[in-house]
Amino acid sequence: MLRKKYDVQVSRELAAMQIVLPLAGLALLMAILGLYHWRLQHFERSVATIDAVWDTEVNRRGTTIITMDQLSFSRTAPSGELITCSHQFEIGTPLDGFKVGDQITIVPATGTCQRADIIGRITPLR
Repeated sequence: MLRKKYDVQVSRELAAMQIVLPLAGLALLMAILGLYHWRLQHFERSVATIDAVWDTEVNRRGTTIITMDQLSFSRTAPSGELITCSHQFEIGTPLDGFKVGDQITIVPATGTCQRADIIGRITPLR
């Protein structure tokens, strides 16, 4: 069997790269997740109302059924004015049991109505 033999210094560099590259990837992933968590905690939240709900079939590693909805909410523009928005979002699966009229907490994007991070459902008072 033919086997490549590397210089000692090259072998050490290759061994170091097997450690450094995964650690750098992990640090990058942690930074992205930390920034996302910071956004959810510090940006202005809004209450969205579900106007319509329907199930649709998508192909993600096989056929999956997801729940889509039409959300209406308001967001604050960078200039300070209040903008009313209505857009379609993927909200979960049929098992989540979302209905028309349910209210959820979201973090809307500041520059567009077409992106919002869904925090969770507002539980009704009993």
